[in-house]
Parts: sequence; C-alpha cells; structure tokens
Amino acid sequence: MPFLSLRMRASYKGTHVSGAERIVKEEDIPSTFIELVNRPRGEYNEMVITLERIGKPVILDRSLPISSYNFDSIIRARKFALQCLIDSGIKADIAEKGLRILEKGPSPSGGNMRGAVLLDVESGERLEPDPYRGVRTVRVDWEDRFKTAEYLPRTTLTERSLDAIVIATKNIHCGVLAELCWSDDPDYTTGYVASRVLGYVRIHPMKEKGNPIGGRVYFINGNQIGEITECLERKPVLVRSLHL
Repeated sequence: MPFLSLRMRASYKGTHVSGAERIVKEEDIPSTFIELVNRPRGEYNEMVITLERIGKPVILDRSLPISSYNFDSIIRARKFALQCLIDSGIKADIAEKGLRILEKGPSPSGGNMRGAVLLDVESGERLEPDPYRGVRTVRVDWEDRFKTAEYLPRTTLTERSLDAIVIATKNIHCGVLAELCWSDDPDYTTGYVASRVLGYVRIHPMKEKGNPIGGRVYFINGNQIGEITECLERKPVLVRSLHL
C-alpha cells in the first residue's frame, strides 16, 4: 500500500509559526488533514499543506533511548546540555558555538528559521546552503502514532515530545553526530540534546518562558554533508516504538 507525506507549515508575516508532518495511508488523509489544520496555537496569516506520495519507508525498530533532567536555572540546564554535547564527542568550542547560535537566534538576522543549522564538528563552520531556511528533517513519523501515544500517560512526555523524538531518531540514523534543540514556542521551555552515545536527553528549562527564539543545531562531519542532507530531506523513515 502506498504511503503519503502530509506536511503543514503556518507562518505570520513571513515568520514561521508552526509545522508538523505525518506519514499516512490514503484512507487516513481526511482525519490527518483536520488534525494538522487545527494544530497551530499562535496567530498565522498563511498555511501551506503539502501532500506527497513517497516510497516505502525504512522502519527503525525503536527510538533513541529517552532520559529527562530538570534544573533550577537556565544557566545550569545549558551547562548540562553543553556537557552532554561534549560527552557525545563534540569539541567544547564547537558545542559552545552551537549554544550561542540558538541563544541569539539561528537566522543570520537573529530570528528563527524553518530548518536546522548544520555545524561542522571540525571547523565550526555553518554549512546549510540557505542560512535563512536551514535544512529540514522531513518524511518521518511513527509507524503507529496512536499506539505510541498510548504510552504518554505513563511518562512525562507530551504529544509535542513525540514529534521531537521521532525527528531526533531520524537525524541520528542519517549520520548527525549530535543535535541541540529548544523550541521557538514562547510557552515551551524544555529542550534536548540527542546523540547515538546518550540517546534523547530532555533538559528543562533551556530558555525563559515568553522567549520566542529557538531552533535546532545539527553537528555533522562536513565531508558527509551531501549524503546526510539527502537522508534528512528525502529518505522516508518510520519509527516503530518508544525506547523508554
């Protein structure tokens, strides 16, 4: 049975507000369309829905292993995130640069951008072809999102967490060495570090409540940028289960 990627992107006066993706079968398109149309919580004046037939996805048996840490200050949370990146094999100065990029805003103008920053782990150079767009991880979802969501009441995870975990799992599968992320949602202050070494590490609080700046930094080997980008943006991936 063919699979389809259904993606939503909402913006307000050119600024990204909300985005989401589902990989679905044909009979699930109407209900999923309604879900995504109702997803944005903030004001927007433009919404783009993309429906695309894709090839048979690669199935990953389970997500990155998940752990959670809470701190009493942003300073301590970010210090811990920095150490997680270093423990994942990222040099301290490159890890610190990733943190600074998200602090000031990943776009060259200091705001948010749709995709992620690609940061070379040797030179610290930013490698994304379009610095205002970044590189997007798409064509990824849970094999059975509803079944996976049934585990949420037993955890501290949210529906938002499911999206972040499945994206991070694909990123590492595609060759990203480590990822640093916190949301551009002003009301959501939890972020994470993800790597093959540590798994998916939730960290709270990574920014002040009310701060609209956020994004993702992917730490990569620059000589693999072509194959990593192709995998992130083109290779369909489904993840079967949460690794709790």
